[in-house]
Formats: sequence, structure tokens, C-alpha cells
Amino acid sequence: MSVTAILWPEALPIPKIGGLNGKYKDPVIRTQMDAGPSKARRRFTAVPKTFKAQLILREDKRALLEAFWKDSLGYGTLRFRMKNPQTGRVEEFRMTEPPDENGNDDGLYEVTLTLERMP
Repeated sequence: MSVTAILWPEALPIPKIGGLNGKYKDPVIRTQMDAGPSKARRRFTAVPKTFKAQLILREDKRALLEAFWKDSLGYGTLRFRMKNPQTGRVEEFRMTEPPDENGNDDGLYEVTLTLERMP
């Protein structure tokens, strides 16, 4: 598999650990049996991890994030490389939902991103 050339914009902050929630996708399929315990098997071998990340942005940075999501990532269909806030290593991610924006009267936006770290 080739690595993407799309990079997280340098003008945007990297999500911080404090606003980050991570969860692995469940890699197990469980089958209920007529009698006895259920059977379990792996669904896939490479398990992606999903993150909910929050950023506080001014309007110019919010617009930059929106342009990145729409234009560079094709509305979230393409992967990008970014420093993983947990490990500090540059890894591949994908946005699995559109950015969720909540503005306030101070001109700031709290933006929540749903990111999937690619295995």
C-alpha cells in the first residue's frame, strides 16, 4: 500500500491529548450458539483506531480546516498524514465524519474531528 502525500496543514494546530478520545474498532465477531458459550473469531487482522479530537479555532483557521476537508481530502474520502498526538509519530489518518463546529460570540469555534488512524 502506498503512503499518501497529503499532509495536515502546517497552519492548523495538531489536536492535543487533552481533547482526544481514542477507541479501537471491535475486531471480534461473536456468534451465539444454541448451547454453551458463544464462539469468537477475528473480523480483520489490522485494527483501525478512531479518535474524537477537539480544536479551538478562530474563523480563519476554521475556514482553512473546511477547505482542507472539502478540497484536499475530497470531503473526507482521502487519507492524510499527521503527527499522532499519542505517539508523536507521523501516521496516516482519515476523517470519518465532517468536522462538527460550534461557534461562540468571541469568534471562536470548538471543532470536533472524528479521525481514524489507519493501520
